[in-house]
Amino acid sequence: MQSARAGVMPYEVAETWQRSRACAVADGALPEIVLLIEHPPVYTQGRRGGREHVLGELRAPIIDTDRGGDVTFHGPGQLVVWPILRLRERGIGIAAYVRGLEETAIRTAGELGIETERVKGRPGVWIGNRKVASVGVRVQSGVSRHGMALNCDVDLSWFDGIRACGIAESRATSLSMEAARQIGVADCADVLERCFSEVFDLRLSPVRELEMCQ
Repeated sequence: MQSARAGVMPYEVAETWQRSRACAVADGALPEIVLLIEHPPVYTQGRRGGREHVLGELRAPIIDTDRGGDVTFHGPGQLVVWPILRLRERGIGIAAYVRGLEETAIRTAGELGIETERVKGRPGVWIGNRKVASVGVRVQSGVSRHGMALNCDVDLSWFDGIRACGIAESRATSLSMEAARQIGVADCADVLERCFSEVFDLRLSPVRELEMCQ
């Protein structure tokens, strides 16, 4: 299957592409793909909950999405991973898929020298009560959309305006914060692709140029 790195892309543009590509993958017109991107600052609201976890005036727009989960932030320094996979054909249920995404983040952090874990009842990847990766997915016609966001060296002050994922006693962290050294998106991308391939037993073929209108 394909993998592509699209750099920094506005959320709305990426979301339009994602919907179109997922339909094409479901129809068999295009191959499955894993997209790695960053977004300019934006907040997204999942299907769970409303605006009750927005704590004050936000410094970036907030966009409603059809993924699972609650409100979160995306911005530079955060690696967003959107796998568009035929889960039904692969026999992968939603719970197993979410665990696979979490395992990908756990292994990626581990290879970078940072120990992380799952917390029962709390999707995502954690270090104590500090969340380093968020997971929110949507499966339609047996094909996955959305996915995971891993905080590499994102400015954590962006999370101050929200109760991320609706969990009051938690806070956001990043790989850079935990390691006390800079770990950028570029440092994580190769490692994450390799870990994703291992977890889901897939071979990724890089796409050099991606037509975002497809």
